[in-house]
Amino acid sequence: MTNNKPMPEGNQFPVYAVLTGDVVASSKQPPSALQEIMQRLRKGAEQFSKTFPDSVYGRLDVYSGDGFQLLMSDLGRSLRAALFLRATVRSYSKAKVDTRIAVAWGRINESTLNPDRISESTGAAFTESGRALKGLKSRYRLVWQPGQHLTDVGFLKSAVSLLDELAGHWTARQAEIIALALLELSQEDIALAIGIRQPTVNRTLRRGSWRGIEDFLQDVNNSL
Repeated sequence: MTNNKPMPEGNQFPVYAVLTGDVVASSKQPPSALQEIMQRLRKGAEQFSKTFPDSVYGRLDVYSGDGFQLLMSDLGRSLRAALFLRATVRSYSKAKVDTRIAVAWGRINESTLNPDRISESTGAAFTESGRALKGLKSRYRLVWQPGQHLTDVGFLKSAVSLLDELAGHWTARQAEIIALALLELSQEDIALAIGIRQPTVNRTLRRGSWRGIEDFLQDVNNSL
């Protein structure tokens, strides 16, 4: 899988992916649980960045208690990152919890970038991502605004809606295993990391619709 750099679009404002999200019904979580969830998101973003070097700019920015934002220079892996963060949260078995994430591709103003406080940055991608999250209907958890950088956008956005539906049915164990698969670990390595047998990993991935999800993510990446 290639590591896609920002596509040039004008001299001043290159194209990036902005992920804006929050924790669903966070007010119903005890403070300790919410703290654990946000810590999982931070650690997950760090893990993703280490697995795919140069894919993430700066670090995950947490704000307003349950909100977060991530900036990526790797457009092709932005949907993978969104699913990974969602799986990381859903794998927290002590709390039945989910996230909402809006992914937008577009220009940003590089002069405003602060790697420690991504949420302070400006540009169309930040605006579109925030607007998409705010306008997300209650039955959805994932939305994608790819801008003008792919053809057949309507079809692909519908495919993301299907991806959202599949992810919404993951159990905590399925989410845990799929999160590791999203980091491109082999089934053998996943089994070793969790302490289970490889056939169990295989069955869990199949029940979580992993093959179709991986095919879609590969197609998006290869289309860039």
